[in-house]
Amino acid sequence: MKKIILSLIVFCLFQLSYSQKKELKTIEKQIKSEEYENALNTINSIKSLVDSSDDKIKARYYYLKGMARYQNGNGSFENKLLSIDDFNEVKEIELSGSKIYTIKVDDIFTELFNSFVNDSRSALDNKNYEKSYKNLEAAYNVSKKDTLYLYNAALVATEAKDYKVALDFYEELINLKYSGVSMNYYAVEKESGKEQVFQDEKSRNFSVDVIGTHEAPRDEMAESVEIDILRSMAAIYKTQEEYDKSIIYLDLAKKIDENDINLILLESNVRWEMGEVDEYQKLISKALEIEPDNVDLVFNLGVVNADKGNFDDAIGYYNKAIEIDPNYTKAYLNAAALILEKEGPMIEEMNSLGMSTADYNRYDELKIERENLYKSAIPYLEEVYNLENDNLNAARTLKNIFSALGDTDSENKYKVIVAELENN
Repeated sequence: MKKIILSLIVFCLFQLSYSQKKELKTIEKQIKSEEYENALNTINSIKSLVDSSDDKIKARYYYLKGMARYQNGNGSFENKLLSIDDFNEVKEIELSGSKIYTIKVDDIFTELFNSFVNDSRSALDNKNYEKSYKNLEAAYNVSKKDTLYLYNAALVATEAKDYKVALDFYEELINLKYSGVSMNYYAVEKESGKEQVFQDEKSRNFSVDVIGTHEAPRDEMAESVEIDILRSMAAIYKTQEEYDKSIIYLDLAKKIDENDINLILLESNVRWEMGEVDEYQKLISKALEIEPDNVDLVFNLGVVNADKGNFDDAIGYYNKAIEIDPNYTKAYLNAAALILEKEGPMIEEMNSLGMSTADYNRYDELKIERENLYKSAIPYLEEVYNLENDNLNAARTLKNIFSALGDTDSENKYKVIVAELENN
């Protein structure tokens, strides 16, 4: 009786193995005939049979499943992504055994990697940023050692303003302790004349020395991008108005290089948005120690001091900005506007004066002060008009000032200019 039972078990196992192999052969034929949907249906129908099979059958099963999705390189982007999981399953199964299908998978992975990278480049050329970063992420998923592609995916996702995706990429890079320090391998493609970066030295040399599609090989050591990653994350959180999170990443970046000018400027912007004006001013002053001729920084200090009511300091910074760049129109405009702001309190006092001798004398004093105020604003406004002869506001203000000063010739000159600008 035991022999009969044993024979039945052996027979059943034989039948099961025979059935699996028969189905797998059917799948192979369907793939060869490019009947990919039929192949996937057959694959799904025998999964329960394969789960109890030996590793050899399992490896073959997942290889064929991956091939049905890969479709000889013509599968959809989504199917190609799914095929990566199937092919990785093959490699996992064969990790400690024969590498029959692993060798084939490695070749397919090279093709997949190249296709994702090429599709990413094409998408980027067409400004399809989402498609570009998704293909870069896919290239990284094919070859996890190539973290550069995950970094590039983060950069493109940031450009696409897909900030959540970009932050996820950056977080993964931080967890991987990615620094970007590595040797990059370049060569010029003969057909296009464009320099391309290669996955490794071996593939670059193969293209240059064996198949001859490339020339002018060169190696370049890439610098660390740790600070760039942290700064990018801080910038994204600033954009999302999550200023506290932005400061966290800025502080981490400052541990790498506290004198990085871009870092200082980004933090100054964050502090400004947070209403921390004193801290903002300190950071701008620090930035000016590094770049003393940065006209934007000097101008910004003028704006800060104007907001604080520090008239002399503000005018000083505006004049310094003009000294650095005589064509910096904003500095002339702000200087003139700041000077003319003083007119308001003067007019209020003049209107409040009575009929006494002291009041008449004070009125005359204020009138002279007001005229001097106008005269000090004129050079700034005239320079604005010289630089921007379509600036209606500058022309109109000059017309009004010359009218108040009784300079009829100058008033008429700008009256004509204003009329022409208003009609354009």
